[in-house]
Amino acid sequence: MMTREQDALKAYLNLLERKGVPEVKLIQRQYIILRLIPFIEHTELDGLHYRDAVDQLFKKLDPAEWAICIPVIRDYFSFWVKDIKAIAGMNQDHAFEANAKSWQPETRDLKVLWDSLDKATLTNMEVKPLETYENALRSRGADDLFIDTRRKLAKLLLLRLRDVPHKQPNAYRKVIDANLPLFTSDETHHTFLNVGREFYYFWKGDGNAMHQLAMAA
Repeated sequence: MMTREQDALKAYLNLLERKGVPEVKLIQRQYIILRLIPFIEHTELDGLHYRDAVDQLFKKLDPAEWAICIPVIRDYFSFWVKDIKAIAGMNQDHAFEANAKSWQPETRDLKVLWDSLDKATLTNMEVKPLETYENALRSRGADDLFIDTRRKLAKLLLLRLRDVPHKQPNAYRKVIDANLPLFTSDETHHTFLNVGREFYYFWKGDGNAMHQLAMAA
């Protein structure tokens, strides 16, 4: 009898195979999940415990591996919790296509990006979600230092998202994945991930963003 992790892995790989993903990439993704399974096989089936398990795994990985592992681990989560709606959404977003020609963020240096934040001017379209996010944090009692850090990280995301063709989850994930390896300490790594989870709903104009902010906290 298969465990829930093995069952989820089988479903994930079967979908990838149907999408035409080559065998060598299937093996690579299977290997990544097999490395994750020991950290999740005895945990509760929810996002919080999954993230904690992923953090434990990443402590044992070379940071150079993060960019390869993150998309696979993120996709696998929906199969692990049997989130059919999320899987369907990723399917529509072509997240599982074998040869999808999709937008990719440019490779940038974090110091250059960070130093340019104060000088960069946002458009009205970009300012709106940032201000809404900031006000939401303030309404929950966050202090100025906490808000300032998150405002800067959210602004960094906005600048990196400027040339995204559509407000698609897959494009947003790619920006997170491309920038996450730049944050090498545990503290900055966690903070950037949290901002990425929180700000997404404000970026796409989700009317339920405040509730999602509470869920992401």
